[in-house]
Amino acid sequence: MITDNLFCLSLGGATLNIVLKYILTNLKERKLRTAVMLLSIPLSSMLLFVSFSIGESYESAQQKMARGMAGSATLAVSSADGTGLVPADAIPALPSIRASAGVLEASALYKENGYYETIDLVAAPLSQLNQINPPRLKNGGELSGFSGSRILLPDRFTSKYGIEKGDTITLQIKGNPISFEVADIASYDTVFLRHTRGATALLPLETLSGLLGEGEGFSRILLEPADGVSTASLKQELEAALPDGAYRVTEIVNEARIAADARQKSMPFFLISFFSLTMSVFIIFSSYKVITLDRLPVIGTFRSIGATRKTVSRILLLESLLYGCAGGLLGIPPGILVLYFLLQGMGENLSQGMEIPIVISVYGLFSSFAVAVTVSLLSAWIPVHRASRLPVKEVVLGNVEEEPVSRPLVLITGAALFFLSVILPKAVPENLLYPAGALSLLGLLCAAIMLIPLLTNAASRSLEFLYGFFPGNECRLAARNMRDNKNVTQNVTLLFISISAVIVIRVVGSFVTTYVSDVFNGAELEGFADGMIDQAFVDEVKAMDDVEKVLPLYVFNGKLQGNGIPFSRLEATSNLEWYNTMFALHYTGQEEKEQAEAVFGSGRSIILSEDRMKQAGLSPGDTIRLSDGASEKDYTVAGSFKSRATDVEAVIPSDCAVTDFSPSSYGFLAYTAADPEAVMIQIRDLFADTPNWSRTVEEFNTDALSTVGAFLQPMHSMTYFILLLAAIGVINNLLINYMQKRRSIAMYKSVGLSCRQNRKMTLTEGFSSGLLGALIAMFVSYQEIQTIFLVAGPKISMVPRLEASSFLTAGTLGILVTLLGSVVPIWKSRRMNLIEEIKFE
Repeated sequence: MITDNLFCLSLGGATLNIVLKYILTNLKERKLRTAVMLLSIPLSSMLLFVSFSIGESYESAQQKMARGMAGSATLAVSSADGTGLVPADAIPALPSIRASAGVLEASALYKENGYYETIDLVAAPLSQLNQINPPRLKNGGELSGFSGSRILLPDRFTSKYGIEKGDTITLQIKGNPISFEVADIASYDTVFLRHTRGATALLPLETLSGLLGEGEGFSRILLEPADGVSTASLKQELEAALPDGAYRVTEIVNEARIAADARQKSMPFFLISFFSLTMSVFIIFSSYKVITLDRLPVIGTFRSIGATRKTVSRILLLESLLYGCAGGLLGIPPGILVLYFLLQGMGENLSQGMEIPIVISVYGLFSSFAVAVTVSLLSAWIPVHRASRLPVKEVVLGNVEEEPVSRPLVLITGAALFFLSVILPKAVPENLLYPAGALSLLGLLCAAIMLIPLLTNAASRSLEFLYGFFPGNECRLAARNMRDNKNVTQNVTLLFISISAVIVIRVVGSFVTTYVSDVFNGAELEGFADGMIDQAFVDEVKAMDDVEKVLPLYVFNGKLQGNGIPFSRLEATSNLEWYNTMFALHYTGQEEKEQAEAVFGSGRSIILSEDRMKQAGLSPGDTIRLSDGASEKDYTVAGSFKSRATDVEAVIPSDCAVTDFSPSSYGFLAYTAADPEAVMIQIRDLFADTPNWSRTVEEFNTDALSTVGAFLQPMHSMTYFILLLAAIGVINNLLINYMQKRRSIAMYKSVGLSCRQNRKMTLTEGFSSGLLGALIAMFVSYQEIQTIFLVAGPKISMVPRLEASSFLTAGTLGILVTLLGSVVPIWKSRRMNLIEEIKFE
């Protein structure tokens, strides 16, 4: 019919202009609701954008750290035996090469106050180095006059030892002390980046070449592929062009591993996005429920003059599309700003000034915008579709009640889903733990959402009885108003999701910080020394004051094989019981631990790490053949272990190690003492000029915490955005609740309800719903945390410590958010026109 065609959006032209004018007019008239929508959608879009971008920025930072001095170069050409120099003209002129830089490398030793630092000396033609990895000075200037006995040092090294520009430092090079003037201080970035201990220093090429006296050439030549050329194809081309057997071409980093590490670090941010998107769905859904309720007279008018259901849906969904597009676009600029501040703060805390690149991908931009639009449309579709299907008669009469769902069915389904979600990770085999854990977390969330309406009604009855003891009836009325109130239910749901998200993210983040930085958690040792140590050295340490236990170890790094497979690290000890406590070894079972301690030392026995045991396919009692190339001996497997305090793959008795493989000296010493720092000072003095790496556990943890904390700080910061989104949702729901009750409030006021009493009722209702949401969140988040660590249990060897303060703080913040949100409906009710509101509908 003609009227139907009039409303059909597909006609475009004048009709579309009328519809757009109608929508824009509604947006202007409902300023507060429009503001809520244009806050929640951009905030969700922003969080998703930051999640995508921070993952790629982390990956870029990981690449920088892994490549270190190589910069943009991806291949290195060195001599075949790794000891000779590569001539500058050895690399053929290939169009596939964008840039190349020859690098001369050497090592040196720096000593200061008993500390020894290994310094990697590098030198390269500055014109070539600037093409692949230009040094970045701390003061932002350019390096000039760099020649002679001058040296460029990173700020991480100079700040540690109080070195300033112009100072003179002395390095041991090939056993000879050589003095250098500090030309300038560089940022710990570009050529100075490293992922191993020690420091990197830059020297003039002529100076280092003269000190080494090995002639002209480079230790290796770094190559960057031309645009559009892959590393693999350039490697193949070089191997074909270079003389056979003269040079070796290697890739500098493993890109796949870097990407995997970056994904692990960025995974918590996607968890934040998941929670924020879930809350946005609730906010938009509840908003459109009241929008459609407000528009019922208009919908009735449209339908009465011939508009079809599809036409009405299109008009309302067009408004939702406008919100989604505007919110998606508005969320990206603040997302870029938030990303900048997060990464800038992390860079300042990470290794003293590493520049974290901000990576903004087209995929991240498009995805965040697309999700904002999709969430807006899908969240609005249910209430819009439901309103458009109402018969005209029911719309005109205002009969929009929904069919109630059977409460016993909801209770049984929700409880069963919650129970199944709790037991699922405990019932599956280890190889299915990750998918089972994901399903369990999703099930816990869905079950809680299903049960919240029933729990709200139960809480309403209990609180109504409890508030009966308070003077006045306002609190009882507030508790009664919570019953069968969908807006209160949605408030509780929003608070539950946000508070549980904050609790889970903070607990997991805190655990990860402790787990990664405090690798010696549970281990007894309080200090260690890594270097060449003889028996006289051990005896002197034992004789020191305050020393309690001293455990020297023979160390075999890559020198021994087990059944033909090399051990990355194997250690030998004379006291397995001390070794167990020093390094917090966790055996597969208590019986296995007792058995290992009983047989260890009585013959050729060996204990293996769990990973090595699985890799070799061995079991306790089996035999493994150890070999160093010159000697082969059979050892009996006494047990398996896992430990965070050591990365050793196997441990054997010291007597057997000496007899079978003849180590020249100990390679590691661990100790406990009443004053670990005082003992460490004496140990460093004992080493004298011997290279070593000696630290107390406290020093080691402090260094590790600065790096790990910097990576996780953005995650903790973003939890506040979740609370902000929850506050927006709470305000939105309280406004909706006020809009639906404003006529009854006006009637109460007309018969004597004062503003004070109304304020008391609103605050009591907000406090009660906030308290309920906090309690549900604390209970469910505890179950979520148990699931997370149950899934991660096989990969870790420590139990998380849950503190009540984490739960109570998040719960209190949730209650405060609700109370603050209650200010808006209180303010609007004070400005209420009683006559107009009573005439409502």
